[in-house]
Amino acid sequence: MVKRLKNSLVFPILSFFLISCSIGTSFKVNEILSFKGVLIPELSDEPILIEKVSTDLINKEKAKVSLNLPLNLLNYTPSSYKVGYGDVLFIYVYGETERLSAALARGAAINPVFEKIVRDDGTIFYPNAGILDVAGKTIEEIRLLLTSSLSGVLNNPQVDVSVSEFNSQKIILSGSFGKVGSVPVTTVPVTLTEVISNANPFGENGQRPLGDLTSVKFTRDGFTYDLDYEYLSRKSQIQNYIYLKAGDVIHLPDNSLSQVHVIGEASNPVSINLSRKNIPLSVAIAKAKGLNQATSKGKDVYILRPKDVEGKPRIFKSDISSPTGYLVAGEFDLQAKDIVFIATAGVTSWSRFINQVIPFTDFINSAENTDLIKN
Repeated sequence: MVKRLKNSLVFPILSFFLISCSIGTSFKVNEILSFKGVLIPELSDEPILIEKVSTDLINKEKAKVSLNLPLNLLNYTPSSYKVGYGDVLFIYVYGETERLSAALARGAAINPVFEKIVRDDGTIFYPNAGILDVAGKTIEEIRLLLTSSLSGVLNNPQVDVSVSEFNSQKIILSGSFGKVGSVPVTTVPVTLTEVISNANPFGENGQRPLGDLTSVKFTRDGFTYDLDYEYLSRKSQIQNYIYLKAGDVIHLPDNSLSQVHVIGEASNPVSINLSRKNIPLSVAIAKAKGLNQATSKGKDVYILRPKDVEGKPRIFKSDISSPTGYLVAGEFDLQAKDIVFIATAGVTSWSRFINQVIPFTDFINSAENTDLIKN
């Protein structure tokens, strides 16, 4: 009886030892018993769990999504325009300007009495007022300064000041905009929506959407924010209240790498360029013209996500062999760089999966020849 009991304990203990060696020692016993995953050393030092696509999983994933719209972008309020180096001021002193200009050559395109360029030291020179420090001052402050300076030679001078050319402060647009370059900051504040719309982000005549509006890079004061402008435009008006200021840089990446890849036993394996942040799994499969009815296994559809919102690799498994499963797949959102692998009707090995994945990644070169699923 004792000998039989010893024999009955050998196999469970040996099995536990082998499992522990294969997946490491960081898992507890109850975790090992429920564990089902794969090891990809190129992606993770630890085994990656295969997560079943379900309604609960979908809800948890959607709860993690953040618009990444910092409050300081919304809290910024433009102040009055401050004149700077390179700006051109138009100065008009009623009565006095006409008297002084009569002594100048007629026919000049720009009358130097009227227009003054702010010099690199932040000053201008105006007759009877002398050299004035105007950099960093508002238009009204400059008008009052001129009025005070001219009061010594003129009786109650009437002065008008405006900016005829804005050259000192700029917003930079780069990337895949139809119109890249600098946008001058003026006395009229502009919003993020205005600047992006005027920069033609949709290509020529709106027919060539080369830019990735789901990942607009907004740099301010040394920090870069990743904004899903496409989603904001569809779902809110909040972007209309983001005012831009001098030094802001708006970069529109191209969407050449914003793709979802459908490989394996699809009727037409395809790489899909995304115009939105996400695409439902069911839509991606439909764009691949569905499953190959002769060779595919609808219950074994895998999604490899190289990096999630936390920067970790993940693998999901979806069963679309039934109408219910296909409906659930319609709620599961794929994201850029996801790889959808449709398994064959036979046993699917990890090496077969990797061989199909390699052309779509730079980082997977080898993997253990471990079965994904065995029925």
